[in-house]
Amino acid sequence: VLNTPIEATSVAPHVVNVAFPPDLSTEEPLDGEMLILNLDMQGVLVSAGSACTSGALEPSHVLTAIGLDRPTASAAVRFSLGAQTTEEDIEYALETLQTTLERMR
Repeated sequence: VLNTPIEATSVAPHVVNVAFPPDLSTEEPLDGEMLILNLDMQGVLVSAGSACTSGALEPSHVLTAIGLDRPTASAAVRFSLGAQTTEEDIEYALETLQTTLERMR
């Protein structure tokens, strides 16, 4: 679930927030903290929530306000790109994200 509006002009173009809903075959919610830890161990740095609340244990109030349920909001991660981020960095992050999600589900 893409939580960053792609047509809005008032968003930071280098930040995207994505939520990963529960596995439909088991209805088990994805553990967002575990996803962040797994990605970190593979060199992909992401955060939960907004930059000002990334240490909070509760799901982002913004994500719940836009209608995400708590399990989905808790499984949301924020990707922030910098001036030094390369296309290869992005490809690696996407590949790592895909294999990590497959392994976790």
